[in-house]
Amino acid sequence: MKYYNRGHHIDNLYDEIRVIREQLLNRIEMLEEDVDYLMEENKYYSKEIYQLQSDINSLLANITRRRTNEGLEFKEGSKEVNKKSKETP
Repeated sequence: MKYYNRGHHIDNLYDEIRVIREQLLNRIEMLEEDVDYLMEENKYYSKEIYQLQSDINSLLANITRRRTNEGLEFKEGSKEVNKKSKETP
């Protein structure tokens, strides 16, 4: 039967646990840095998306306004043409 020095075995386990703990703490720190970076990136892209939405809304408003104005001009032009055609024998 082999004899194990329990004190040495426990010390080895404790050392392994310390190494694993240190590795986990390092990994957590790296992940926290990644989260910080991703949050900043998300904030940047959120601002960009908001700006794009504002630009799109402005363009749509301009297009709608122009179509409405063109429609009114067309209707007014048609009335004048119709009036002149009625006046002309």
